[in-house]
Amino acid sequence: RGKAGLKTVNGLRAGFVSGKELNDTMDRKRAREDDKFKTLKDEETGRVAETVYRDKSGKRVHGDNGGKLAKAEKEEREEQEMKNMVWGKGLVQQEEQLELSKRVEKERSMPFARRADDKEMNEGQKAVQRWGDPMAGKFTTAPTAKPKYRGAFPPNRFGIAPGYRWDGVNRSNGFEAKWFASRNERATLERSAHAWATEAM
Repeated sequence: RGKAGLKTVNGLRAGFVSGKELNDTMDRKRAREDDKFKTLKDEETGRVAETVYRDKSGKRVHGDNGGKLAKAEKEEREEQEMKNMVWGKGLVQQEEQLELSKRVEKERSMPFARRADDKEMNEGQKAVQRWGDPMAGKFTTAPTAKPKYRGAFPPNRFGIAPGYRWDGVNRSNGFEAKWFASRNERATLERSAHAWATEAM
């Protein structure tokens, strides 16, 4: 046998093959496979087999409503996923959306007319910060008080109290004490000079 008799794995002649010859070979192969498939029994091919529908747990669902149930469950699942899906939203936006929905639900239960004595509406209007409001700093509610140090502490020039976590140990270099002493000494000297100057009168 020469090279002309060699064939490839799928039954084509090896080497250079023209397009017409390739098409003829493929048509013959396809016809053989179709004939072979037609001779097979229906049980082997699954040609007359019924569609098997299953629920979420994998159990078979019998009858014609199986397809409808599966389709309904799929639609319900997709709808739930779309509700839960978050597209490019951060935590702050999610919280704002939740707060807005709560406020809308609360508004539904309230009466339609709102009067001037509506406490909640007044509080909400007071809380709004407006630019250029000259009285804005006068009536703002004080923020929650921070804890303060309770107890005696050495005085300082600026009257600043220590932080509430201070352990009571004076770690200064003594400058504040000297500053107060010199200030007191100057005040005493001025008083005595004044008293001496007005004594003869």
